[in-house]
Amino acid sequence: MAAYRVRVATSVGSIPAQIPRVVPATFRQALFVAVTAGLGYGFDSYAVNIYGLVLPEIKKTLHINEAQAGYIGSIFLLGYTIGTVGFGLAADRWGRKNTLGVSILLYGVTTSLAGLTHNIAAFTGLRFLTGVGGAGELAVGAPYTAEVWPAKTRAIGVGGVIFSLFSLGYVLAAGVALALVPRFGWQSAFLVAIVPAIVLFLIRRGITESHRYVAVQTSEAVKPRLWQLAGVRRRLIVGWLIYTANAVGYWGMTLFLTTTIVKRFHAAPIEAIRYALVFFLLQAVFAFLGTALADWIGRRPSAILAALIEIASTVLAATSDSLTHYRIFGAISIATLGWLWGVGDTYISELFPTVLRGTGFGIAVGGGRVVSIAAPTVIGWAIMHYGLQTPYLALGGLWILTVIGYLLGPETKGKELEALTDEALADDRKPGRR
Repeated sequence: MAAYRVRVATSVGSIPAQIPRVVPATFRQALFVAVTAGLGYGFDSYAVNIYGLVLPEIKKTLHINEAQAGYIGSIFLLGYTIGTVGFGLAADRWGRKNTLGVSILLYGVTTSLAGLTHNIAAFTGLRFLTGVGGAGELAVGAPYTAEVWPAKTRAIGVGGVIFSLFSLGYVLAAGVALALVPRFGWQSAFLVAIVPAIVLFLIRRGITESHRYVAVQTSEAVKPRLWQLAGVRRRLIVGWLIYTANAVGYWGMTLFLTTTIVKRFHAAPIEAIRYALVFFLLQAVFAFLGTALADWIGRRPSAILAALIEIASTVLAATSDSLTHYRIFGAISIATLGWLWGVGDTYISELFPTVLRGTGFGIAVGGGRVVSIAAPTVIGWAIMHYGLQTPYLALGGLWILTVIGYLLGPETKGKELEALTDEALADDRKPGRR
């Protein structure tokens, strides 16, 4: 990758001024950042999804029903939302590398501690803190990788590498649950989370800070507030639409996945975990397929196609009368989530200038996650009152928001981040665009 000039906004709505030339990251450095960010996101996935995977066992120990399990899930997502915005702000203030280190230690420790308590209040509080810490892995990792990865294949680097590892984190959680829970109880699956967290924290000490971030921090240019940038509202709305669908759809569909298989098709809990494991292996594949398509034909057409597939497969899965049919359509609906998230993580990282990329990403994604806070509670309540089919049929309509979001936003395929910033600010200064 050739050297280029990094830009930073010097006044409200202005075209960014040039600052001294910097040397971009090598591909080896970019790959190391993407893999370590992705591994952290994968272990975040472990911490996130182990709750839903072993939920049938947790319900027995804590003596809770689906609605109460949904409340705990919503409190976790409250922490996830707070952490998304908070770590995004922190990444712009203290750097991408340092905030990633804090993130993984916080959610690793709190996940392990949750395995030591049988108290509902303590367990819920620890899940909240796990959400706060885990949110930092995406809020920092995606913008960080976007800043160091080559423009031509940025979607594969950000969405493919990082989100596929998130999917494999679920697979790891399922594997650990299958290996440990039958012998040692669900608590063991929580306790072991501290081991990969510490190991990855130490490995991450060797990554290089984003060259783009270093450049804007060492420049003397005025660093604006996010709200001072022309057109920022439109870009945030795009992010909110995309991530409302992504977050509500993901947590609504996955938290009760094993519970649905057990209750609807009378499968054993361990059998349900095996099915979920296969679904998420396919999700990792779809994350790469979808982001490769986004680098080839564009973010917008790739994501809109995925949204249409998600709508159809969700409806077909919800109306399946047999486990055989559900395994097909349920697998496609879960797998396509990886496609949607992979493209979405990349796209939202590209909408904001480097000086405020963490902040913009955090608020755009966090805004969408605000709505998702209620998803586990609403889905849990709806399952108890309307059965398993109705809530999932309702989730199918969410992805219309994705289509609207991408239609409102610009195409970003193959462009350097500085060029995207220039184009966005120039376009947003046109009459009627704010």
